[in-house]
Amino acid sequence: MKKLGNMGRVASMGDFTTTANEMSQMSRLSRPSKDKVHSRDTTGPQAPALCPAQDEAFTVSDNVMGYEEDPNQKADGASERVREPRRPTFTTYMTRTRYGLPGLYYHGQRQPRSGHDPEPYDVWVCSPIECLAATHDERGENHGLLLRFKPLYGPWRQWAMPLRLLKGSGEELRGELLDMGVRINPDAQKLLNKWLARSTPENSVIAASRVGWHTLEEGRAFVMPRRTIAPATLASDITFQSEFATQDDFATASTLDCWRDKIGVLCRGNPILVLAVSTALAGPLLELVHRHSAGIHLVGDSSNGKTTALKVAASVWGGPDFMRTWRATGNGLEGIAAALSDTALVLDEIGEADGGEIGATIYALFNGTGKTRASRSGTVRRPHRWRIALLSSGEHTLAAHMSEAGKRPKAGQSIRLLDVPAKRQHGAFDNLHHLADGRAFADHLQSQVDYHYGHVGPAFIEQLVHDDIDLAGEVDRFARDPDFTATTRLQGRAAKTLALIALAGEQATRYGLTGWKEGEALAAAIQAFTAWKAGQGSVQTEHEQILDKVRSFIERHGDARFSSLKSNSVPVRDRAGWWRDEDKGRVYLFNNTAMREALDGFDLRRGLDALETAGWIAEREEGVRSVRMRIDGRRARVYAIRPIDDVEASE
Repeated sequence: MKKLGNMGRVASMGDFTTTANEMSQMSRLSRPSKDKVHSRDTTGPQAPALCPAQDEAFTVSDNVMGYEEDPNQKADGASERVREPRRPTFTTYMTRTRYGLPGLYYHGQRQPRSGHDPEPYDVWVCSPIECLAATHDERGENHGLLLRFKPLYGPWRQWAMPLRLLKGSGEELRGELLDMGVRINPDAQKLLNKWLARSTPENSVIAASRVGWHTLEEGRAFVMPRRTIAPATLASDITFQSEFATQDDFATASTLDCWRDKIGVLCRGNPILVLAVSTALAGPLLELVHRHSAGIHLVGDSSNGKTTALKVAASVWGGPDFMRTWRATGNGLEGIAAALSDTALVLDEIGEADGGEIGATIYALFNGTGKTRASRSGTVRRPHRWRIALLSSGEHTLAAHMSEAGKRPKAGQSIRLLDVPAKRQHGAFDNLHHLADGRAFADHLQSQVDYHYGHVGPAFIEQLVHDDIDLAGEVDRFARDPDFTATTRLQGRAAKTLALIALAGEQATRYGLTGWKEGEALAAAIQAFTAWKAGQGSVQTEHEQILDKVRSFIERHGDARFSSLKSNSVPVRDRAGWWRDEDKGRVYLFNNTAMREALDGFDLRRGLDALETAGWIAEREEGVRSVRMRIDGRRARVYAIRPIDDVEASE
């Protein structure tokens, strides 16, 4: 099959009755832009497309579109000419024809009992619809069809429909189409299923079932429910596929400039607001710096502006509904995190969570992998996976909330979700700009986020996809700031998290998205680190130092000096090893030289002792802590290392 990227996207053809030509052939997709960044958005109005007339009816198979010449049109006094479709066949008409309303028709014929000629008949199946491409995921599974259709009211829309919705009567499929405005003939439901089942389009695209970054041969693409952001033409080769076509958390309103001028500028001089927005922007950086999560928990009195800060952060990605509360089950939060992967999860009021369960929920959210569950047939379903930046708020710290429920807080939980006091001069704020007091300032911000939202996050990604900056190196550079000085491993991890958040805010400022001054995001993160570090203690042990060095080596060189074990033909300069993905996470296969380099001064045996104690050695042979593997036609001995985020001895 051909990739959809070799053709273009169909544009809007306007209202059903606005085109003189009554017929349509299979629409060609417009060629993608030659700009460095191509962002495909199928929701809004698009430029009218032409329906080119041809000399022959385009009805070569049952699943393609045909057209009829308008019987009312005459050229130079010529006689009327009507093209009869080949029967049996399906044909889509974009405007009203002699058959009736615009839409998909089935042109059939009945065999008379008396032996006469077959009797033609025509059935209106549904409003205009066409199949642009076949879809499947990166593993060649989860097949589907990329559909394009015209509701009676509104612009053209697209949906990557999973083929599994054709099972049974197809009731769920029709429900999704109806929700999106497709009108369906109740007496022709089986014909709609038949048309979909027979559709075998020439083009194919990758179907992504998860929001966020996806790596293809040509590069990385960021997939959203109705938008794909990628360099050059790569956006045309991958699309989002879901059983729930109308589910989209990334709503937009107003413009990016309005958000920056009416909300972003008001964050200046307010470290809590700057920190909140920077945390929301940290999600897309996680994959690029080889991390799974980052989390901030704003702690402060009731009605001091914490929720306002969360609403401002949520407006980076979507509307008011983008912010949730902690009042949800662990399974429910896993589903939300998977739907928002590589963006932000904003949860208000930790006091609404079950104190007895929240510790396990924190581990689940920050480990990035959902529970393994069985299907009805008893087979194991693939668990949800995600990377997420979590922003939370509450009147109490995580530890205090767990203690109230009789649970002992663990260091691994507190280091994942950093408690940051949100007590400033005016509630959670310092600079009220032109407002009278903290309450008026909070009310003003809350009114603004109801009208301006959803643009900053995608604009940030559009800049990232063609920025060749070494983000992992920048995080290290930020973390080496003297104000991020750490004396324990826990403090070092907290500094790395806040350095990542600071980098997100500074990059967005450099891209001209925030309206802040350079250095403001870094200053807010440093203030948060200083506040969090108060009371932290103990000296980092050699064991912790070793794990920290190996983790830092992976974060620094995970992309540059390692490559997939399955695609070993990719040339890698100064190779440190390879990697492979397993259900429990990515395993890095270090060669001997790289392992010694990663330990950075520690004896190899001492380093392997620490890695073994921490449970980081994923595979080994009897009597040794390495394993022989066949790589590129030869056997090599490697150290199979899977970093585990929980290294505290108390756990």
